[in-house]
Amino acid sequence: MEAMNYLKTNGLDIVVLILYFCVLIGNGIYFSYKKSKELKKNKGDSGTENFLVGGKSFGVFATLCTQGASMKGSGALLGYSGGAYVNGAGTLIPGQCYSLGAWFSIACGMARKLRKCADVLDISSIGDVFVARFEKPALRKLSGVAGAWLALSILCSQMAALGLLVHLMFNKYGMTYEMALVIGIIISFTYVSIGGLVSVVYNDVFQWLVMTPMIFIVLPGMMIFMHGVTPSAMYSTLDAAKFFSLRPNMWWLGYLLSGLLASCCDVTHVQRFISAKDEKTSVKGSMLGFAYCTLFAGIVTFLGLGAAMLIEPSVMGKSTDGVLFALISEVLPHGLIGLFIAAILATTISTLDSYLQVCVLCLMVDIVEPALPGKTTEKQKLLYCRILTFAIAVAASLMVLRFKGILTIVAVGYSTFSSMMFLPFMCALYWKRCTGAGCIAGMVAGGVVCSIGVYMKLPLPIVWGVAASFVAIVGVSLATATTGRKALLPGFDEHGLEIDHSILKACIFGTAGSLLISIGIGMWINWIYIIVGIFGMYLCITMIDKAFRKYSIQA
Repeated sequence: MEAMNYLKTNGLDIVVLILYFCVLIGNGIYFSYKKSKELKKNKGDSGTENFLVGGKSFGVFATLCTQGASMKGSGALLGYSGGAYVNGAGTLIPGQCYSLGAWFSIACGMARKLRKCADVLDISSIGDVFVARFEKPALRKLSGVAGAWLALSILCSQMAALGLLVHLMFNKYGMTYEMALVIGIIISFTYVSIGGLVSVVYNDVFQWLVMTPMIFIVLPGMMIFMHGVTPSAMYSTLDAAKFFSLRPNMWWLGYLLSGLLASCCDVTHVQRFISAKDEKTSVKGSMLGFAYCTLFAGIVTFLGLGAAMLIEPSVMGKSTDGVLFALISEVLPHGLIGLFIAAILATTISTLDSYLQVCVLCLMVDIVEPALPGKTTEKQKLLYCRILTFAIAVAASLMVLRFKGILTIVAVGYSTFSSMMFLPFMCALYWKRCTGAGCIAGMVAGGVVCSIGVYMKLPLPIVWGVAASFVAIVGVSLATATTGRKALLPGFDEHGLEIDHSILKACIFGTAGSLLISIGIGMWINWIYIIVGIFGMYLCITMIDKAFRKYSIQA
């Protein structure tokens, strides 16, 4: 940890951080209790539904915050700022790939149609989708295992980051990394186990409100007005060929493919689509959340470029992952340093709690609940949810302490999950001739081939996995189409609706607009990109509102 000595804190920063943790726990418990009373009054006592999908009642702002906060963890904040510090604006490309896939999931109608499907069928997970379409329990179990593995791998990365950040703040008081990890996990486990998705979503709102002004306004403002990080100063100080080039890179395809595939079938996105209060909320809230994530990459790239201007390489040593810590120690006064560390923790915990809760969802809905006796009460199911939450938190903590290559675990998790789930999930939603046997074959083939590719260290193992999944799902589905063919799910059996065409066009404007704004900020500053991007986002929002007004009249 000696390489992190450039983080300068004092007692005021520690007090701010402790207050942040107290508010976090109190906020999660308060909103869990408040929402639970409201849902019981309006919908009856359904403990597991409240715990897992929050009664399907979250509004636009809550959906925006939880989609935005859960997608961008501290890995994105610290990793991309460090990447921009070394490589410049080219970091914008890998920083956007997951957001592009998320935009695609809305553009193809998934958010609206899944929410509509949830009004007709009792679905709360990807496994529920498969069972509703094909009535094959094996599909539920396979998707539950795959979703839990993805959630666990991301959970491990965020736990490792959380332990490091807490240790970094308190190591001068003798706190070890292991102690910091345990404290961070206890805090997250406390409110997740009490309130489930309700606590997670409302704490995501709180953490979004903490991190957004600090990352988007306070730190950039201090850099510009107090330390002279103006566009002219930055361009005259930094090497333009190195720091302001967006030349294509062969690795972009790999980033783009993995981000596109993983985000389309990401269990957190699916859960948020379903838990919104209606179709418009699911679409608009998620769209704004993904726009936030797209802009996030631009501002983080700018922070890395600002650090390249202000922080000498000799200060950083061999690692650049902590360049943001060096930057805030240089730019911010004490008190604000503690608040910014709280903002970094917010990006970590908002992702951690989301994937902890989603891991519980996958195991409870797809593995445990189908095996429970029919007489099992809601109270007993809720107890099982909390036991699972504790067990997963402990298992992930042990994995973090046991394995050093957490980032490797995350990369393998994304690759194997996408290879297993992307094509079977998309085919189950959109392809009429798809069969349950085909989906099983696609899952198995994709997971096995991708795992072999990872073991053999093949380039882009996800490509091999998805190719194998495609061959298996198409071949087996066509061979079993006469006996295993089932109708598409409600919402997905609609064709040619004006609302879907409008959402597609709005997402094109929204994706292009948010990307242009992000590039304009990341390149510091290109006003043409920013102005055109703002216009694109305006068109996107107005088109969505207009389309749903017309849709509601027709309905």
